[in-house]
Amino acid sequence: MVVMNRFALRAPVMMMAAGALSACSWLGIGGEDGWLRDREDEYLKAVIAPPMNIPPELDSFTIDELYPIPDLTPGERALYITPPAPKPIDTRIREGVVVQRFGDRSWIVIGATAGQVWPSLRDYWFTENVQLAMEDPVRGVMETAWLPQADTDLRHKYRVRIEPGLHAGNSEIYVQHMDDNGETPPGMVMQWPEVSENLERETMILASISLYLADRTDIYRASSVSMLAGSIQLQGKASLVDAGASNTELELRLDFDRAWSQLTQAINNANIEILESDRDERRINVSFTGSESAETPGFFGRLFGRGRNEESSVDFVVRLVGENGAIRVRADTVSGQSAPYEQDLLIRTINDNLI
Repeated sequence: MVVMNRFALRAPVMMMAAGALSACSWLGIGGEDGWLRDREDEYLKAVIAPPMNIPPELDSFTIDELYPIPDLTPGERALYITPPAPKPIDTRIREGVVVQRFGDRSWIVIGATAGQVWPSLRDYWFTENVQLAMEDPVRGVMETAWLPQADTDLRHKYRVRIEPGLHAGNSEIYVQHMDDNGETPPGMVMQWPEVSENLERETMILASISLYLADRTDIYRASSVSMLAGSIQLQGKASLVDAGASNTELELRLDFDRAWSQLTQAINNANIEILESDRDERRINVSFTGSESAETPGFFGRLFGRGRNEESSVDFVVRLVGENGAIRVRADTVSGQSAPYEQDLLIRTINDNLI
């Protein structure tokens, strides 16, 4: 058996490698002008070639600029555009479709963003063989063409509007209806009434849309997203506000009637005991235990030494106060004593149970 020392092989191997590199350079493969040259800084020497001239008798639709260079120089505009802020993480987003009703008003609540919902709404009208007369994804509005009613001169038109929901990541869908006898000129901009002219038809279309969206499970995976509709305000209509002095408030960007309804519903959903309510005075008296579902106490619980075994309730008066076009929900103890942990938890619990 012959044993060769690995050090004895080093010199021949290095000579072969050097010879190979030399051969690559000699064959035009390596070196500064070879195929394997360093191309890191070559883009700095790139020049703009004139456009390719295609004879008129040939097709040119496949010839296009993959990376067009803008005409503006860097000195004439900002080099960078601030990207949109990331979407907030909200654990209250629920996959599903719910039809909410309040008085004569009805709307769809869906656990998806406007950018996710918009393509599915367009698909809905396509599957119904209904043409759209107007689309404005930036405003979140689309209108159908006039739809004739069989054997009559009556025509119907629908307007769909998408708005942000109570919580970030949720959306609300509204439908409006109007009709005429064929007298409206083509292309005329419509003045939509505040209330649908036929609530039954509004409810019918709203229910049809909700069933269609409920079957579109891919909507939550954002398989197709409208970037323009995605520019609709991401922040929800409900947000927590730090009012200082260990006082948390809830801001609802709603009218009072709906705010009162949503607040009452949220308190009931949270199984918080209502002692008394007075709509005229805009207040609801509740009894709150201050307990959370988690096994460990929250921040205020640890800060003030409140344990999870304490089930003593605290009575609060929850008030709705108009401020800057919105509704502020405030909670104060009936006794007047400070209870920052329970007060903060009460407001957060109400917020978590808004739908």
